[in-house]
Amino acid sequence: MKRSSEDCSTYLLTMVEKLLTNWMSICLYSYLREVAGEPLYMLFRAIKYQVDKGPVDAITGKAKRTLNDSRLLREDVEYRPLTLTVLVRGGPGGGAETQRIPARVLDTDTITQVKEKILDQVFKGVPFSQRPSVMALRGPDFSHAEPVEEAQHVATLQGTGTLQKFVDDVFQAVLSVNRPVPIAVKYLFDQLDELATKHGVTEPETLHIWKTNSLLLRFWVNTLKNPQFIFDVRVSDNVDANLTVIAQTFIDACTTAEHKVGRVSLHMCA
Repeated sequence: MKRSSEDCSTYLLTMVEKLLTNWMSICLYSYLREVAGEPLYMLFRAIKYQVDKGPVDAITGKAKRTLNDSRLLREDVEYRPLTLTVLVRGGPGGGAETQRIPARVLDTDTITQVKEKILDQVFKGVPFSQRPSVMALRGPDFSHAEPVEEAQHVATLQGTGTLQKFVDDVFQAVLSVNRPVPIAVKYLFDQLDELATKHGVTEPETLHIWKTNSLLLRFWVNTLKNPQFIFDVRVSDNVDANLTVIAQTFIDACTTAEHKVGRVSLHMCA
């Protein structure tokens, strides 16, 4: 009977966690659209841009430009950036003219990696689910691609240097006290305050843990680590590894315990 009671308690706890997470997702939908969505998307794009600027091992998935120590490509690899001019038949509205679209690649990229980068440029702004797959591109599609000078490359995130600004913007959007608190968050925290008073919970750390677990860890960390939950994008293993490090930094920032710097700590590198 005791074992059955424990199993039931665990099941109920799991159900409450899922219900709370889903409730927060619904209640914070408007806040995501109006406030936090843009910095979250820009962080995702900035990470992808930084990773693509350096070599990525097509077999192991390790990258030269990463925040995650376990995903770092440690071998010295010489590489040179190239810009391909991709000729796309059929302009806007189905016209017959040919568009010339620049696509930045590396001379160390595999054919599949080049195709992925070309698709990113040709279908920029198009939801990932509506784009053709890499397998849909055949050899003849690249028969007109030609390398041009690197100076011709134009990218929204070019020259950013580091990810620090984008990380700061996300943290500011999530943790800022300079804008009204979402009603759902105020309601939840008021309820937790009442429960603490009702049950005689006086330790500030306990109430801090309740609030951190219910909002920051259950909702925001999950959203930060999984941008595909709110955007129609593909998250590569390398981008996911970088987001994991940033999410861990977010978790460390929300704890009252003294944080010890180690290998898993965040290092913003150019």
